[in-house]
Amino acid sequence: MILAACSAALAVALLIRPSPSPRRSLAPRDPRARLSLADARVARVVSIAVGLVVVITWGGLLGIVAGVLLAVLLPMALGRLESRTARDRREALGRQAAPTADLLAACLASGAPVSSSVRAVAEAVGEPVASPLRALVDALDLGADPATAWRALAAEPALAPLARAALRSSETGAPLSQVLRGTAVDLRREQRARADAAARASGVKAVGPLAACFLPAFLLLGVVPVVVSLALPLITGSLGT
Repeated sequence: MILAACSAALAVALLIRPSPSPRRSLAPRDPRARLSLADARVARVVSIAVGLVVVITWGGLLGIVAGVLLAVLLPMALGRLESRTARDRREALGRQAAPTADLLAACLASGAPVSSSVRAVAEAVGEPVASPLRALVDALDLGADPATAWRALAAEPALAPLARAALRSSETGAPLSQVLRGTAVDLRREQRARADAAARASGVKAVGPLAACFLPAFLLLGVVPVVVSLALPLITGSLGT
């Protein structure tokens, strides 16, 4: 019943969701944002609607308490959800991190300065990694401290290994190109490990739908007839006496 109420409230909230104006749609949107302003408004509407449905359905003190809790806690839970755009961007950055480290190491090994190397790699690899790399170049060109500029790059979890490599190079004096080559090797190793783990997990997840389909059929065709055949003589005997 609660699931049906939630589905109905979600459908109503999506129908009344305000469409963005043309001026607002032209504004750049941060893909890392969990929920935009419109999404937060929809979450509040859904939460209030679900709370009201629970209060009306259950009634009494229990319904009021459950409805208030849902109206308060549901927006927090929805706010922690990662949007599809953010997830796609995070996965793309993860795929581009190792090639970025390789290309940057090659540019630095050729003798190009750091700013020129980062700018060339940003143009070669493209989005989404190009935006944080261009921000790094802008900070370096404006005279920012290199350590501070590289730490800002670490705001992207997928690019944090590159930032750590640059900081480690500045602290130890090792050539940044060599450190980045090792970082690229580590990133590819981690990417292969994640791919293997995802492949193993997919096999486990595939068991759930199979069990949901075959277990009821096994119970109905295998267990229930046996139980009925054993219980029927007892039931008919008791009725006859």
